[in-house]
Amino acid sequence: MPRPRKREATDEAGENCKYRLILETARELFLQRGFDAASMDTIAREAGVSKATLYVHFASKDDLLIKMVDDACGKLGPQALWRPHDGPIDLEPALRQIARSYTAFFLDNRGLGLHRLIMMNGGRFPRIAETFMRAGPGRCEDEMAVFLETAVARGLLRIPDIRLAAVQFLSLVQGRLQLRWELSLGPPAAAEYEALIEGGVRVFLAAYR
Repeated sequence: MPRPRKREATDEAGENCKYRLILETARELFLQRGFDAASMDTIAREAGVSKATLYVHFASKDDLLIKMVDDACGKLGPQALWRPHDGPIDLEPALRQIARSYTAFFLDNRGLGLHRLIMMNGGRFPRIAETFMRAGPGRCEDEMAVFLETAVARGLLRIPDIRLAAVQFLSLVQGRLQLRWELSLGPPAAAEYEALIEGGVRVFLAAYR
């Protein structure tokens, strides 16, 4: 359990620390007990803050869950797939690196509990599902689209629909990783993982180069 914090700071840095502490405490309690069983009273007590302080930062438990999901997606989700630059692009190695950065998320069990929490509550709270899609898959698709636009502009690829191609590439290299992850079947063997990446890159390039 999170260790209660006895003293509340009053300056801006202290307020930010309390905000972060509440988010982390809520994440632990939501994952341990489930959203319904973790009350705002419990979250405030475990975080070592007053309920008044809790409601200064979060209007409701629903609001806290949405902000926690947004924050956790940034921390636990895939790292930036590609950052624009003016240097040359070695196409195949770049695609492999993007694929590995994206699929690393499905090889890390830290996000599994969060993913299940979102799946269990997304139907009841559509904003949670929207937040997850924007901060997770949506961000990755945006970054992949920027890479593909750059590759097309440099004459490396010929793609009529950039957004569709971005979704196709990420789906190709993901394969059944997400399903294995959700079913707690563990990561694939290294050879199977590499074959998935290589096969996805080859199929994609066959379609668009």
